[in-house]
Amino acid sequence: MGYEWTTFNLTDVNITHNGSLEFFPSSTKAETMAILTALIVSPQNSSINIYTDSQAAIDTFHKSSNLISISPRRFNKINNNILWSTVHYIIDKLNLHIKLYKVKAHSNNAFNDIADAQAKVGHLHQTLTSINHRHLPSQMITTTWNNEIPIDKDVRKCIGTISNYKRIEDYLNHPSLIDIKEATAQHIINWSCTSKWFNYNGHETATSTQHTKDTAWKIKCSTLNLPTLDILNRNFPKLFKNHTTCLLCKADTETNNHLWRSPAQYNNIRDTFQSLASTLIGILSDAADKLSLCINDSVKHFPLLDGVFEMNPYIPMHFCYYALM
Repeated sequence: MGYEWTTFNLTDVNITHNGSLEFFPSSTKAETMAILTALIVSPQNSSINIYTDSQAAIDTFHKSSNLISISPRRFNKINNNILWSTVHYIIDKLNLHIKLYKVKAHSNNAFNDIADAQAKVGHLHQTLTSINHRHLPSQMITTTWNNEIPIDKDVRKCIGTISNYKRIEDYLNHPSLIDIKEATAQHIINWSCTSKWFNYNGHETATSTQHTKDTAWKIKCSTLNLPTLDILNRNFPKLFKNHTTCLLCKADTETNNHLWRSPAQYNNIRDTFQSLASTLIGILSDAADKLSLCINDSVKHFPLLDGVFEMNPYIPMHFCYYALM
């Protein structure tokens, strides 16, 4: 993300500067870096008026101004605390008098528009602007991630975000989801519609027991985690005693994949999906302003439903299930 500042009261010249941020970019961090780089080139003992369209930057400037009275624990919860620590260090060393004014964004202010345009140019900078926080006397402690990335925001929230991404990555890389990953890469699953299906509540209240059970079933079904015999035997070995053979075909191990692919129940599942597809055709015919023949053909020849109306071994039934929902 880029940042920029420009002067407006110098005779016959306007000085501009732009650059690009390193680590945890945000609009407020861009405004803060612009303030910092403007102050660092200011003459000593000068009074400076700063006009910005970021109210968050103005509020944080005043919040972080009295470093003596702020405990290190509270200060490290301030976003972009390294930059603000540097800003106040520069103000103190150069004996600057600062006033910040709010400018309304996108209000056709000529200088604010110049700054916005230059910030887009700054985004293209190959050399990122960084601050050496190790030499700041007011920066008593700085938490770093992997001995490389300084965390200049609330540590708990920051680490929580990183950990959440790691958990999602581990979840998506789980061996049981390999089929779903491959289907996603081939655009077989419409995840936008699937998310709406996850959020659908067919009950009157959001906290009903039945809605909770329905949601749990949706998650287990979509992640191939239904309680088939292989999972039950893993969780209750003394009860099932290695009895994992499918009770219908009596040949293969009953797994979630086998549940959808088993020849013994394939036709039953297929008939159920055909019934659901027919219901969908009926709903569309009543509500849509199209010829019924077009609706019928559109549903039956929908690529994701090839396994419902035509035998297509390349699209397993549980992917057709996502499409219908």
